[in-house]
Amino acid sequence: MKDKPCTLTLEDGTYYDLTQLASAKGDYVANVGDITYILNVCRKVVSQTYRIDEPENVGALMRDGYVDFSMGEVNTTLTLSPMTDEPMIIMTDGSICPNNPGQTASTAIRFICSSQSDFYVDKPIFITSLPPQGPCQFYFEWNTPLACRPGRTRPTNPTNPTSPKGGLETHNYYFAFGAIVVIAILTWFGGLTLYNRLYLKRRGLSQFPLPSFDYQSISLPPRNSAEHPGPNWDSSRRRPSRSGGYRPVQTEGHDREERFAPRFSLDEGD
Repeated sequence: MKDKPCTLTLEDGTYYDLTQLASAKGDYVANVGDITYILNVCRKVVSQTYRIDEPENVGALMRDGYVDFSMGEVNTTLTLSPMTDEPMIIMTDGSICPNNPGQTASTAIRFICSSQSDFYVDKPIFITSLPPQGPCQFYFEWNTPLACRPGRTRPTNPTNPTSPKGGLETHNYYFAFGAIVVIAILTWFGGLTLYNRLYLKRRGLSQFPLPSFDYQSISLPPRNSAEHPGPNWDSSRRRPSRSGGYRPVQTEGHDREERFAPRFSLDEGD
């Protein structure tokens, strides 16, 4: 049996219903510096959009000054987070990525079980976006009691290491990175495949963006002994003297005798 829009039923009977978060009066806002993120749940945004194609389908957008950027179209199908077994919404087919014309923006929102007394309850929390320059994949977390299973609540004390929330917060960035990487790969693969098939008219395996490897052969030039002679060892050359280039002066035998002869002699009469 197919689930109703914005609901999810698990095999063990757990039932998630996020229809209460769909707001027709106003959107949810998350501010990060000069950038404003505007989101809604399971319906299009209420805010007026600027220079966005098909504004009636925008489920989330990024506003930087007077420039709007669609982060994904409305999606009413909930999926299950693979790491925490909590509901999740993935919105795709947003605006064209600034640094990749063959890819469109996408957004993943993970809904976290939280009590009503939590400070960030029912508010989107911006986690990260990729790539750093010209972001095109966005990730948010959303604390709400609607993400709790029946009879299960999550402690709100983040300093308690034994609480489920404290244990899961250490994995938030890993989960965000993994989810965005998967979305980016699927969007990139599908976008380039459609581009190759519809625009370049490719068929078969050539329409898929598969990597090709071209190995360049390296050849060394032959060594010619005539052009590149080896070192010339001349046995007739004398080895350099170890005395720093100075050679001993040879003296004649007569000179040696005079040098060692005494300068003075004693007469017998003295």
